[in-house]
Amino acid sequence: MKKTFMLISAILLLPVLALFADEMIRLDANVSPTFQSVELNLDAQKTDYSGTVNITVSVKTETNTFFFHAEEMTLDKVSLQNDDARFNVQTEIGAEGTVTATTDKMVPAGEYQLTIDFHKDYNTQAVGLYRVTQNDVGYLFTQFEALDARKAFPCWDEPSFKIPFQFTIHTPESEVAVTNTPVVSETVSEGIRTYKYKKSKPMSTYFLAVAAGPLESVEITGLSVPGRIYTTKGQSHLTDYAIETTPPILDAIEQYFGSSYPYEKLDLIAIPEYWPGAMENAGAVTYKDEILLVDSKTSSVSQKRRLVYVTAHELAHMWFGDLVTMKWWDDLWLNESFADWMAEKISHPLYPEFKIDIDELQALQRVFATDARTATRPIRREVLRSKDISEDLGLAYGKGKKVLGMVEKWIGEEDFRKGVINYLEANAWGNAEAADLWGALAEASGKDVKAPLASFLEQPGYPMIHIKPETGGKLHFTQTRFVNSGVEAEQQTWAVPIRLKYSDGQTIETKTVVIKDETAVIDLGKDIKWVLPDAGGYGYYRWSLPESMLLPLANNPQGAFSELEQVAYLGNATALLDAGIMTGDTYLSILSGFAKSTEPDIVATVASKLTKLRNAFIPDDLQNEFAYYIRTTFRPALDHFGMEMQEGEAASVSLLRQQLIAWLGDEGGDAEVRAYAASLAEAYMKDPASVDPSLVRTVLQINAIDGDRALFDTYKANFESAESPAQRTNYLVALGAFHDEELQEAAFTYILEGPLRPNELFTIPRGMPAMESNRERYFNWMLSNYKEITSRLPKEYAAFMPYIARGCSEARLAEAKAFFEKPENQVSGTLSNLAKISESVMDCVNLQKREGAAVTAYLVQLAGEKPESEDTRGSE
Repeated sequence: MKKTFMLISAILLLPVLALFADEMIRLDANVSPTFQSVELNLDAQKTDYSGTVNITVSVKTETNTFFFHAEEMTLDKVSLQNDDARFNVQTEIGAEGTVTATTDKMVPAGEYQLTIDFHKDYNTQAVGLYRVTQNDVGYLFTQFEALDARKAFPCWDEPSFKIPFQFTIHTPESEVAVTNTPVVSETVSEGIRTYKYKKSKPMSTYFLAVAAGPLESVEITGLSVPGRIYTTKGQSHLTDYAIETTPPILDAIEQYFGSSYPYEKLDLIAIPEYWPGAMENAGAVTYKDEILLVDSKTSSVSQKRRLVYVTAHELAHMWFGDLVTMKWWDDLWLNESFADWMAEKISHPLYPEFKIDIDELQALQRVFATDARTATRPIRREVLRSKDISEDLGLAYGKGKKVLGMVEKWIGEEDFRKGVINYLEANAWGNAEAADLWGALAEASGKDVKAPLASFLEQPGYPMIHIKPETGGKLHFTQTRFVNSGVEAEQQTWAVPIRLKYSDGQTIETKTVVIKDETAVIDLGKDIKWVLPDAGGYGYYRWSLPESMLLPLANNPQGAFSELEQVAYLGNATALLDAGIMTGDTYLSILSGFAKSTEPDIVATVASKLTKLRNAFIPDDLQNEFAYYIRTTFRPALDHFGMEMQEGEAASVSLLRQQLIAWLGDEGGDAEVRAYAASLAEAYMKDPASVDPSLVRTVLQINAIDGDRALFDTYKANFESAESPAQRTNYLVALGAFHDEELQEAAFTYILEGPLRPNELFTIPRGMPAMESNRERYFNWMLSNYKEITSRLPKEYAAFMPYIARGCSEARLAEAKAFFEKPENQVSGTLSNLAKISESVMDCVNLQKREGAAVTAYLVQLAGEKPESEDTRGSE
């Protein structure tokens, strides 16, 4: 009778699983874990491993079927027992590693021990528990977010199953093993070293971590807990900047949260083959080695700035994400948005020389562009399929961060901080969701925080705020959904906190208003000369004014605008161009005006806008006119700031110099800059310490423009013998920068035949020339080699392959659609990414059709005014 019942249950289950095969199968909480021990037999010099997990499970109601996760492994033995009974267990691994376990008799409610012996090969695609080699030596690392802990060992791999874990790891005596908690005992027997680790606080599986192999380590002093940095052999000397910067970052975060770091140690682990930038594993943060290993003497300003920012982001996660964890993946935005907001909040005051606030505002403009598309989805939404977890994740970082910052400025920094602390205290060591944070902020501030947060986070897109000033100080507001010109989207409204800066010509004032309806009228009480609708640059919205008031703002009336406000103005002008409100020639004129600024960050912002112009408006036959525009726009700035670093100069000047030399040496064709770059590249190849680290990658690329096969081979050899992760990346990017077509083909071949790691497959294309002919060549090569390339990628990354069609070509987009719409060229998520890139390409095409003639006329007229003396500077 019981066997018959089991058979019927299994048969009934099959159509249910098939029906929802495209949806994630949520585990039934009727049988759930309360504690798990993990014992692993690891040897980084082998290709497989084995292990045992013992999981204490709670059975709430009698059953003979339960579910857990185990993927890409063999379950050798599975048993369930307690002091009163023992059960035989049959298992079947289904979609996404969901295991159906069926017992030989009914299991009464109660507590049991589930024991599973397993074995498997190490993963080789840098997910799960995976093996990499460096200098022919093996190492083991993990990456579990979002669904890959199940690829390492059996577990309940969902964030809401948050339980204590305890690891025991056996390795060869010569190897080191690290996980989330401190070692409590270490023994050696017959050449095997056994590490037993302390039982952890409650953790979700996705931030567990393991690293093993012949690792080197260096102590981090000055932390509130013990900490070390772990590297592969020969890399530990590159840790000085991380050792210097980590303690003050952690201290500042502890001060903000008003509580001590929640875990017992803080290790940082550098990984040579790694897809994310870093991962917030509790007590064992993992980094791409290029980010963590920053030598304070030979690294560039941008490398140092990136390490500071990434460390602040990951350590903020120790509270927001680890201490308090989302209930389900629909609130992943909450983890990432807050950590990114906190990273800027902490790192900018600690290291003001890096101008992180301005750098992040510049980066936000790409987020705006993505969120303007109708194919974009809300960053807080129901997650039903595994592809939905990481879809638009980059948008979640930037958009969520900006919205949180906008709300903070509205309710006040102290009330915001109080609400955050209350949220953490109420949910410590457990799980929470968005409503918990909104409620805590509302209670602390006494304001309806949910209205703006929900409207921005649970809807796609953002508002365009049209403002019409009238006499008497009245401002008429109208909000619509921002869309690019020619695009239609369903109308939405938001609750928008708008910070106004305005002046009557005598005094400058600020005022914050919340616009909730499609139209509103605000009375400022007096006539005004000008109004800036985004004081401080904190808003996540776009705005328009009548042209008679909009354009004079570019001249910074009364010197009233901060650098952040000027950067935000330029971003808004770009949006007005996209929306068809501003013409292309007017936009170029505005950029040229801002390029005359003596503030390096403003000039850098102008430089960041030109890639968009290059893609949309500059066919190969307009290159000479565009080159002249580059020289007239940026050469005065380079002359002002100088081609060589000056002692004591601001970090922002070093960062700008790199951009100026890049634009002038490549697109600008400035002969003097090219010669200077070539001399620095030659000097660097002889003595890396002799060149400003901020310029290295740029000058190597410029030197490659007219480079021959001998130089190409030299770059290859230097890449293969690089002594640091930064050197490795510098040469790999530069291999893509050669203009000779035969060498470009050689670079393509090297992507697949050279000693590149899977996470480096797209590094060479980053350096490739921006001409349309090169985009087409790269696109065709990628399609021809699609199967081999995607075979080296985790499936979730293969979903982004449609982005090879980016640019401004309808014909290329049509080819991409024909290719990726074939089922054999798809993985989960391919079609949604194809829809996004399709909209992006058509936005560019439409912009080109609408404004191309005006831009061309502007550039041709400008080039026609070229003085004869300028010919000595241009290279061609």
